[in-house]
Amino acid sequence: MSARRAEIEAKRAKLAELRRAREERARRMQASRDESATSTGPEATAPSVDELVATLLRPTSSMTVSDTSEVAAPEKKETQTEPGPSGSSPPPPSMDQHHHVVEAPPAPQPDKIMYTKEVQTDPLDEPASVPPNAVPSEPLPSQDDMDHAPLSAPPEDTVEPTPVPVTSDFTDFVHTKAMVMERMLDEQYDVLTDYTHIPTEADEAEAAAAASLRHVHTFMDESLFDTRAVTDIDWSAKHPELVAVAYNRKRVLAHDDDHQGLVAVWNLHVRERPEFVFTAPTDVVSVLASPYHPNLFIGGTYSGQVLLWDTRHRGLPVQRTPLAFRSGEPLAHSAPVYSLRMTGHAQAPQLVSASTDGVVCTWSLDMLARPQETLLLSNPWHPRSAEVGITCLDTAPNDASRFLVGTEEGNIVAAQRYDRAGVAAGLDLSRIYVGHSAPVTRLECHPLPAATEPVPASMTDLFLTTSMDWTTALWRATPPLPRPTASTPSTYTYPHANPRIASQRAPTRTSAGTTTPMPTWTPIAPLLRFENQHDYVMDARWHPQHPAVFAQVDAGGHVDVYHLTQNMERPILSAVTPGQRGLNRVAWEKRGDGAEPGSHVATRLAVGGVDARVHIYEVADAIVTSRGDVEWIEMEQALTAAATSAAAGMPASGAA
Repeated sequence: MSARRAEIEAKRAKLAELRRAREERARRMQASRDESATSTGPEATAPSVDELVATLLRPTSSMTVSDTSEVAAPEKKETQTEPGPSGSSPPPPSMDQHHHVVEAPPAPQPDKIMYTKEVQTDPLDEPASVPPNAVPSEPLPSQDDMDHAPLSAPPEDTVEPTPVPVTSDFTDFVHTKAMVMERMLDEQYDVLTDYTHIPTEADEAEAAAAASLRHVHTFMDESLFDTRAVTDIDWSAKHPELVAVAYNRKRVLAHDDDHQGLVAVWNLHVRERPEFVFTAPTDVVSVLASPYHPNLFIGGTYSGQVLLWDTRHRGLPVQRTPLAFRSGEPLAHSAPVYSLRMTGHAQAPQLVSASTDGVVCTWSLDMLARPQETLLLSNPWHPRSAEVGITCLDTAPNDASRFLVGTEEGNIVAAQRYDRAGVAAGLDLSRIYVGHSAPVTRLECHPLPAATEPVPASMTDLFLTTSMDWTTALWRATPPLPRPTASTPSTYTYPHANPRIASQRAPTRTSAGTTTPMPTWTPIAPLLRFENQHDYVMDARWHPQHPAVFAQVDAGGHVDVYHLTQNMERPILSAVTPGQRGLNRVAWEKRGDGAEPGSHVATRLAVGGVDARVHIYEVADAIVTSRGDVEWIEMEQALTAAATSAAAGMPASGAA
């Protein structure tokens, strides 16, 4: 730094010297002009030129020599004369007269000014005489001086400054504020809105005719979700703009992080990246946004663990269930957890999970180290295996102790969590819902409206199922019947929609040499079957407010919206996702009950596919806005007619 200061001070001294020389030349020029202005007459013209030349020279000394001496000088000699009264000098004397000769001093050579950046620098007002070793009291030169100064190599003993490490608090601050800015920039507002225009009937008719599934946006982050697939979707009940999406591991495992499953919380106001990203040790195959705690998200993994994430703790789960067994009794899941449901209320919520090994567990979110209840579902009279492979589960809306499970073989079976009326907890084998010949991919009970809206009694036990047999079915869950009296049939046909499974003979179970009688099976057929599909039907969801509307997706990339009071056979709205990639899940946004005053109607639909893209669609308000009890009455009439048709072709009892 001392060498740099010395170099700067030398530049300052050079600039000050140039400035003084310029000012001195300006003073001499001004004095010459003043003297020439005082002279008058034509004879004063020649002497004034001489005086001008003399003023430009710097006389330092003079010599007086005799008329016989001769002074040799390399420079030009001039005769010094006294000015006359008129201010002009007399003519020079002749060479034969005695006179005094004064030698003019040599003209100083002007400094050679080279074309460098130094001469283009503006003069400074600071004094230039500063000792090179002294620390200057004035501030360092401006940025303009530094830019015009010639570059020089830094001294060898210069120490580079050590970079300040970036703390996690600073990273979180930047991440949070950048997310806020992205939300603000994403706000859309039509500046050309004409508030003076009054809509006419023609405008309303045109809007109704153009009602369709409108694609709004696609969520995708190539760096995080490339070669992954969407496994489940759920919306936040508290924040309608947040949608939680579960992903499996990457198909191309290039890094260690590619083995992890992910849960991304996307925000409709931030289009380019997710609001939160949670990690899991294995594939996340199911996800649930807690309806009572908006900051909690639950995920079921392929390894059988149930994970709990908190938005206040980014990344890793805050709780997880164990993977342990004790003396052969399962304490938790050891197979993929494809179903998660929340029951109870805000003060005492309970989480119900089911895995493909037939285990149904009830958890408290305060402690996931051990389940509160564990129920192992088994069917000892199954012709192939007693283990029930649960692919989907849903609890009854009016009774949390009863639930329905969809199986890998295609049947739906009712079950109960507690012993009741002489019937043990577990599967209710008196009734089996037979209608699918392939694994059931989704089972969802019909949501009940607000208590203020009257609902027919026959409409409180509806549920919807989808299957890989390319069909969707609508069912009515009747109350469980008392177990029939034991009988000992010689042969038994297991009820199933697939003839290859239904034709199997059920073996006779024995216990200590005693033959156990087989129960009588009562197969239940669906009320409606929707067969206008294009591929495997992977998911279907009821609209949270309209009783007759549901949406479904298939493996061919099609999104269909059904309205049962308008058409019982075909969808009223259909769309194909960009690229026609297969879809796995669909979910309506959660907007509460439409009957509540001031509530908004759920119009947005999220679908996720095998290419990890999440597409957001919007449905017209006229389609999903309920008319109250009128919709329930019309739907009851349509289903009554469908039930009559189904009863005419219902198969007989399973007992032979």
